[in-house]
Amino acid sequence: MNAVCYTALVRYYIQFTAGIGDLVYQTLTGELSGMRVEYSDDSAMIFEAADPPQRIAVLPYVKNAFLIVVSVGRGGLDASIVQLGRRLQNAMFPRSPDRGNGFRLMFHVDGALVPVNPKDKAALERAVAARTGRHVEPRGSCQEYWVVGRTGLDKLLLCMRLPRPRREEKARGAISRELSAVMVAASGPDPRDVFLDPFGGSGSFAVARLEHPVRKVWYSDIRLAEHRPAFDARLVRDDRVRLLDEDALRLPSISDGSVDVIVTDPPWGEHEALNRPYREFAAGIAASFARVLRPGRGRYVILINRDNAAVLLQALSASGIAPDDAHEVLVNGHPATVLVRGRAHDRADPVKTGQAALKPGHASRRTSARTAR
Repeated sequence: MNAVCYTALVRYYIQFTAGIGDLVYQTLTGELSGMRVEYSDDSAMIFEAADPPQRIAVLPYVKNAFLIVVSVGRGGLDASIVQLGRRLQNAMFPRSPDRGNGFRLMFHVDGALVPVNPKDKAALERAVAARTGRHVEPRGSCQEYWVVGRTGLDKLLLCMRLPRPRREEKARGAISRELSAVMVAASGPDPRDVFLDPFGGSGSFAVARLEHPVRKVWYSDIRLAEHRPAFDARLVRDDRVRLLDEDALRLPSISDGSVDVIVTDPPWGEHEALNRPYREFAAGIAASFARVLRPGRGRYVILINRDNAAVLLQALSASGIAPDDAHEVLVNGHPATVLVRGRAHDRADPVKTGQAALKPGHASRRTSARTAR
C-alpha cells in the first residue's frame, strides 16, 4: 500500500449547499494556502490547495469533502471507469483516515447516484483493493471512494471521501448550518470580536460564531422566549453569550460603538408583519447598526431577499456603512443577497446603490490581496 505525504498542492472536490458558491469561493480564498480553482458550479468545486486533508474535512460550510486520487477524460461512463482502473496502477494512493480494512465504491454522476456495469465496477474494486490493501465492504462504516462526474466537467474523478464531524440537527426553520458557517466565515472572525446577531431567531449565527475564538456574543430577538427551548446548549451555558429580547432597531442594552461585527438575517418583508413600509424598516436597521458598530472598522454580513437588497443597501449607504461586497445566493431556492462590509477589500471602492452587483444574474467575485496568498 502506498501512502502520500502532503508537501505540495493537493486536488480536492467539495460539495456545498446549492446557491452559495460565490461565498464559498470568497471564504476559501481567504482561508486556504495557494488555492487555485479548477472547476466550480452551483453546488460543487474542484480546487488545488497546500492545506492537508484534515483541514478541508472540517470546513463547516462544506457538506462533503473529497481528495481526488485520479481523473480521466470523460467519455462514455463505462469506458471512463475502465480508464480510471488503468490510471490507478501508477497513482500514488492517499492514506485513508479510516482505521478499518473495508471500502466501497459510489458512483455519483451529474447530481445523482447511478448504476454501472457490474463487470466494470468489479474491475475498479479490484484495482482499488490492490492499491490500498482493503477489501470491499458493501454495508456498514468504511472508507468510501466516489467516482464523480459533473455536468459541464470534461473529466471523471475517483475521489477519497474525507470524514465529516458529527453535527446536531438544526432547529426547525433555522438557516442551514452551511450557510450560517459561511456567512460567519465571511465576516473575518477575530478572537477579540464582540459579535452581535440582533435578529437572532434560532441562534444559528451565534452558534456558528462560537466555533471560532471570540470575546463576547450578543444574541437578541424580541421572540427570545419562543426560541429559547430549541436553542443549542452552548447558547445557554457559554459565559461569553448574552441573550437579549430587545427590538433590533433600538438595542438599548448595547452601547454606541461597542460591537465589532454583526451577522444576521433580518425579516425580508415577505411573510412577516413589519407594521411599516420596508424602506422605513431598512432605514431603522441601518441606523441601529451604524450606532452600535465600532466607528471606521465595524463589520457586518447581512442576508436579505434579492427584491429588497437594493433598498437595504441604500439605507446602509445613507447611514455611512455602505457594504464592500454583495453576493447573490439561493436560500431553499429563493433568490437572496448577502451584503458584506469589512472584508479585506479596498474600502475606497464600496458597492454603490443600484450597481451591477445587485442585478439579477450577476454575482460579485472580487480579487484582493487576501485572495493572492
